[in-house]
Amino acid sequence: MFSLIFTGLFLSCDSLIAQVAVTGTVTSAEDGSTLPGVNILLKGTSTGTLTDIDGNFKLEVPQEGGVLVFSSIGFT
Repeated sequence: MFSLIFTGLFLSCDSLIAQVAVTGTVTSAEDGSTLPGVNILLKGTSTGTLTDIDGNFKLEVPQEGGVLVFSSIGFT
């Protein structure tokens, strides 16, 4: 079983458009290595992003919040 741990979750407001920038790093629960190419979607929408080569991501979400879904091919 593979678990994703995301560290460095930071929130910042963009007050003009009522959005929140969610940023972080996706790492392996087994050895702490960063994971590139992880798909991150705002549940129930088509809004999403991928982690970069260092496992970092940034995603604009509505200020009222939501649920982020992390997935990667080859991992459960």
